Amino acid sequence: MNLFEKILEIYQKYYLCPHCLGRMFSLLGTSTTNHERGRSLLLSLTMENHRNYLSNKIDQDNSISNLKILAQRAYFLPAQKILEKEGFGSFEHLSSIQCFLCHNIYDDLKKFAINAKKVIEDYEFKTFIIGTSLDPKIINKEDKFKAEFNLLESESFKNHFNREVGKILTNLLNKPPEFSNPDITIIFNLDYESYTIDLIVRSIFIYGKYNKLIRGIPQTHWDCKNCRGKGCTICNFTGKQYPSSIEELISFEFIKESNAEGSKFHGAGREDIDVKMLGEGRPFIIELKNPKKRTLNLNRIQKIVNKINKRKVKISELRYSTKNFVKKIKFDAESTKKTYLASVTSSKKISKEEFKEFASNLKKKLENQKIQQKTPQRVVHRRADKVREKFIYNIDGKFIKSNLFTFIIETQGGTYIKELIHGDNGRTSPSFTEILGFPLTCKQLDVIKIN
Repeated sequence: MNLFEKILEIYQKYYLCPHCLGRMFSLLGTSTTNHERGRSLLLSLTMENHRNYLSNKIDQDNSISNLKILAQRAYFLPAQKILEKEGFGSFEHLSSIQCFLCHNIYDDLKKFAINAKKVIEDYEFKTFIIGTSLDPKIINKEDKFKAEFNLLESESFKNHFNREVGKILTNLLNKPPEFSNPDITIIFNLDYESYTIDLIVRSIFIYGKYNKLIRGIPQTHWDCKNCRGKGCTICNFTGKQYPSSIEELISFEFIKESNAEGSKFHGAGREDIDVKMLGEGRPFIIELKNPKKRTLNLNRIQKIVNKINKRKVKISELRYSTKNFVKKIKFDAESTKKTYLASVTSSKKISKEEFKEFASNLKKKLENQKIQQKTPQRVVHRRADKVREKFIYNIDGKFIKSNLFTFIIETQGGTYIKELIHGDNGRTSPSFTEILGFPLTCKQLDVIKIN
């Protein structure tokens, strides 16, 4: 069966608009639209049968029969005019006939673009893309139709709708579509009778570094252990385990500036609640969700955050980032070098000479060596109980008094420093305590450098 025979077979049973007829043969021919393709097919078929009628006296009946299909079933005006001219009666020029596949949705695509423009008018963006969530009835109906006529060169309802509405919206907005990473994705939830519009707004990612200048606050928000964030008497109905966090102290201004719905904090590792983050700071990325404003004054945000949180938290080096960089800083956290300042007390007093010997032993047994750390007892309830190998690069000790010392310790990221010092009942080996021979305790710990 040739192409023209296939088209006549379709119209003997169903009416398709030019858009949908063109879609059914979308892979045939290039540099045209489905609407143009559909009209061209109908016009070519009309011309072919008109020529046969005029030149072939033997097969005139078949040509007229085909032209009548085009006039009465495809409602194609040129075919109607030919038949009227040749004396085969007049035809009702219907404009309200419903396409079997799209129910005439494609007849007025501009209204979809205009309504989408209204929905996104409060958002700042440079690029967009159109998406469609179709009623299964539309998909199933089209699949059955293609199977019935063995149509293998067709384009889907979605692809045609997305492209054509996208072209109209591009002209209305004077902004280009972006297929890989658009600022806004406009989703039409579409059935034959109605539609709604949803938006997927690409998050903004801001990279920076933070210093934690006080102890007692976690990096991120923790739900109350008792009520799990719902609010109870134990947490004073805040739903929080701790009154504040690094995340909460710095995120408000970012959310306010971008008019975002919320944020998520991504840190390059984390320090314990009672540990300061000093030096040049710890890298972080704040993800701003569903922002209405994308061009932010990062210098102003930095100044405001630092002023509000003076002597608590300081942020620096703000710049725009990406989702991929979130993965990178998390992946790299385990392989970075981190330097700590630890204040350590001992259960027994030792002399300065004994300390020197101890410090020398630490260097011999730990520097440029790997240690084995089982998940610490203090966190094993929320982390997998496994053995981690960590590399110790450098240890420098200083005698303060007979039971108080300080150490500068450079290790691989992810090393549990407190456990490296006290040993965690043998779960970290070797440890400072194991090497010295009696218990040591880490009284204070600061991160002073992250490479």
